[in-house]
Amino acid sequence: MGGPANEQYQAFEQFVTDRNLTVYIPGHVAEEMGESPDAYAYQRDRLRSAQNAGWLKPGGIDFSTPGVSEVVDKTRKRMLNLSAEDVTEDEIEKTDTILAGLAYQYATGDATYVTVFVSDTKAEQAIEDVLSAADVGDITSVVEGRGFIADLVADQFLS
Repeated sequence: MGGPANEQYQAFEQFVTDRNLTVYIPGHVAEEMGESPDAYAYQRDRLRSAQNAGWLKPGGIDFSTPGVSEVVDKTRKRMLNLSAEDVTEDEIEKTDTILAGLAYQYATGDATYVTVFVSDTKAEQAIEDVLSAADVGDITSVVEGRGFIADLVADQFLS
């Protein structure tokens, strides 16, 4: 979604700040984006700017939370089943499985609702399936992030 000067970034920031939402980003996601998670001192402008604005915080997965490891494992297996002809188990994005575990952790904790943004349709389906099977489907949703942000930008021009 680019950096703070990008209309996609601005639309997303307005969406979360207007609703007083907090976005959590696990270290695995930061690593995938080419960042070093050292003390979550993100070096890219978009992440640092979002942290400074107060709507982005580090999301730490706690594998000691009951059910988290199981959700991560089931998501990996579900993604493999959905992608059987496309990828091997070693090629499954660890980030996507971590997002599922983190969503489960928050959904079974203090969160009233959890939304997971992904950029892969198979990950979207796998995470949704596993969270529903784990009995948190009613307080979670999985959204394809690029389409969501494109809709936010389009809606800004209609307003």
